[in-house]
Amino acid sequence: MLCGFIAGGAAGCGGGAGPGDAMDGAAELNRLRGVLDEARALPDGFSARPRDGWRAPFQPVNEDCRLVLDTAGGRPPQRALGARAAVTYQGDGVGELAGFGLASYRGDDAELHFNELTQALSGCPVARAQVAGRGTALRVSPLNLTGVGDEVQARRLNGRLNGYPYEMHLVFALSGHTLISLVHAGVRDVDVERTRELARLLVDEVAA
Repeated sequence: MLCGFIAGGAAGCGGGAGPGDAMDGAAELNRLRGVLDEARALPDGFSARPRDGWRAPFQPVNEDCRLVLDTAGGRPPQRALGARAAVTYQGDGVGELAGFGLASYRGDDAELHFNELTQALSGCPVARAQVAGRGTALRVSPLNLTGVGDEVQARRLNGRLNGYPYEMHLVFALSGHTLISLVHAGVRDVDVERTRELARLLVDEVAA
């Protein structure tokens, strides 16, 4: 249910890791899993049973869009990554899913990656699939989520996925050394208030 990754010794995650790094990574993984275990007070209509982390339903052409969806889909930037964990919950709307993702970083890399995501969101006006002719294009627009937190970026992606109406809300937040991601998606209209509740729940649990 909970997917985790300990960065010590993994390819692409920097230099070799000593015993202290491995212990820190294990402790961080347990912390992130604990946060997701506590974040169970979901809005009405969501299943109480967690599934594996959310995965993007297509690979975008635009490089900035790819970074955004990769991060939301459980593949956050690897540089200085300490641990990550993710779960998905099914909602009662048509095709409704809520994906929670957490990634902790060493040093100031969480803030650096959050800033990279902020820039990437500005460079992603439309998310189109790499495979032409599949009818996938989601226009990106701002999403107002007041009351969730100070360092929060939120976007609405609306259009068609494989020819069908589809909407996706993406939320990224920063809390200390932890990069937070939320995906709330479904067919047609996705409730912004439910997205706000989900985002506030996750951000508050990480801060606690």
